Parts: sequence; structure tokens; C-alpha cells
Amino acid sequence: MSKRNRKRNILLTILAAIVGICMVSILLNKTYRTTFESLPETDRRMLTELSELYNHFEQSSDQLWNKDYRFDSKPLLLVRTTKDSGLFRSEGFAVNVPMKKGIFAQEISLPESMGLPKVYRISRFSPTTLSAWFPANFGTLNLKGMETMYFKYYPKMFSDPALYFDFSSFLLHEGFHIFKQKDWTYDANGAEHIDNYPVNEENYALMGIEFKLLDQAMAESNPELVQQYLHDWTVVRNYRYYKWPQLIGETKTEAIEGSARYLEYRYSKLTGGNLMVLATKQEPYHVTFMQAYDFIANGQAESPSFLERSIRYETGAALELTMDKANIPWKEAIEDVPGKKPGMTPYEILSNYFKMNDLTTIESQLGEIKEVYDYDALRKQGAKIVKQLIGEQ
Repeated sequence: MSKRNRKRNILLTILAAIVGICMVSILLNKTYRTTFESLPETDRRMLTELSELYNHFEQSSDQLWNKDYRFDSKPLLLVRTTKDSGLFRSEGFAVNVPMKKGIFAQEISLPESMGLPKVYRISRFSPTTLSAWFPANFGTLNLKGMETMYFKYYPKMFSDPALYFDFSSFLLHEGFHIFKQKDWTYDANGAEHIDNYPVNEENYALMGIEFKLLDQAMAESNPELVQQYLHDWTVVRNYRYYKWPQLIGETKTEAIEGSARYLEYRYSKLTGGNLMVLATKQEPYHVTFMQAYDFIANGQAESPSFLERSIRYETGAALELTMDKANIPWKEAIEDVPGKKPGMTPYEILSNYFKMNDLTTIESQLGEIKEVYDYDALRKQGAKIVKQLIGEQ
């Protein structure tokens, strides 16, 4: 046998093996473990949590975002992998997609009590879902003519998840980006990016006052007092943006990421979970903004660069949660509808609500706020933050 023929035979053998593996996988998908009770444990836990999530949206969507955002009706492909951003995937479960029994799809028999729509298990070798092999946790693909979100889940999500990466929280957060924020433009063209970030103690001291005010607003239940804390927070934030206009990018993150995180917190509260702003795994299951600020200033926690963007997930969600408590309408205002109406960030909503547009008044009120919240002590903490950041450069 010639060397060329040997190579050809090897290639044909490899090709035949690949085709054989695909055919066996497709056959098993159609015939093996086609009932909920017979599925692997991770798949059962995923579908059980999905059932609970859908039930809460069906009954209480107004307590999550509003009555019009029904995540339980969105098309999903839920794909099992072995780990975060897993490359090697199993079959996927299509939900809210008009599938029919076919070579690549098999309906799974579910208990009626789960209240789920029809669920089809899709072969891992289905040509329409090949992009879900990419090492990404989520994305979109076209399934039966519908833009469908694919989302990867894995055992750790159910046994010992990292904060914000349990199945329901992570799915809700990224699903909100894909379905609800599809047309929001806050983060378009790098709007979140901040050039020439002001690394100076005054900026960080004022940020500390914002954190103290947010902590008080989060802890308060009286709507009038919450409004007062938010008013003073808006004074400080207005001054920071007057002094350093480039910081406006942080409020874009508060709108985009804060709103997605807000949904996580609302769902956790609705279901009796422990996830809350600046969550931790130990009781009391969170830290305050000022605790986080002091940890950072004292070199006991995250790098000070955490204060530039990552913290905006939390401040954005906190602003929205406290606007709820203060009875300040904001959800319609934050909706960004290109060509029809521009959305407003939480900061813009509050500035508009409190009618803040006079710098002289803002500076006068800021002086009083500085006295109340021990601005001098915060400047010392701010100096520590600056020193750390200079050391990192």
C-alpha cells in the first residue's frame, strides 16, 4: 500500500469514526433518558430551578421588573457543560422555541406540576446550535427562525456557586442584557469608558460621602427619609460631574449593569434568598458600601480600581432599589428606545426629579453635607486610595 493510500485510509477511518459518534449521539438523544425522572441530576436541578423562576415571573413579574417583561416567555437553549465557559458541551434543552420532533430534537416528558412549556432536548451535533460549542457562557443563535439565547450551566452552579453565578441569578442577569436591554444604548461607542480618571483624594472623599448616603438609604424604610438621602447623594454626584465631567461614564454602567443586578436582587428577595447589594457568603450576607470603601482604603480587599467600574453594578442597583422605597418612578424613564425616546440613567432621573441645575445651590448644600459626613476623615481615606493606585502604576 502506497503512502498516499495509507494517509487516505487513515483520514477515511477518522471521518467514519466521527460520523459514527455523531449518529450514536443523535440516536441516544432520541431514545435514551427522555423523561424528567430519568435525566442526570444536574439537568433535573436546572429544570427544577427554571420551573421556579418561570412560576415567579408568571405570578409576580411586576415585583421583578414590570408586568410587561416576561422572561418566562423568552426563547432559550440551556446547554450543560462541565465548568465555567466550558468548551465541551452536552445536549441542550430548548424552551419557548417552536420545535417539533425531528432527527436532532426530542421532547422531554415533564411532570405537569412543573408548569414548564414544552422542552426539547437538542443534539449536541445539531448544525443550528454548533456556535454553542464556543468557550463562552452565553450568547445568541438562530433556532427555528427565532433569535434564541443560549446559556451554559454546570454542576457547580447548583452545588457551590460563586456569588452571582448560581443558575438563576446568572441566567436572569445575562438574559436581561439580551432580551430587555437589546436596544438600550447607554454603553454604545464606549460610553462607559472613562479617560483620565481623577485619581485624587477629593474625588474619593466625595465618593465616600455618596457611599454613606447610599448605606443610610438602603437601611431606611421611611420614604421621606430615603428621598432626603437620595437628594443629598444627588448633590454630591452633581458636584463630582461638574468637577470631573469625564466621570459621567460611571452612570452609564449604573444604568446597564445596575439594572441587570437589580433584577437579581429582586428575585432573591421574592424567593427568600440571601443575595443582596455587595453580597457575601457569610451572615449578614453583605457588607455596606462604607465597609467596602474602608476595606479598600486600608488595603484589606479589592484593588482601588474596583471603585472605577465594578462598584457601579452595586451603586446602580442600590439607587434603583432605594428609588423603589422612596416612591420615585424610574423604570419607564430608564427604558432606552432608540428613535423614540432616550433613556435616563439613575443619576439623571434623580437630578431631574430633584430639579438640580444650579451650581451655586449645589455648592452651598455640599458644604453642609461635608460637615455632616466628616469629609476630613474621608479625605484621609482617599489619600490612602491614591497612594495604592500610584503604587500599582
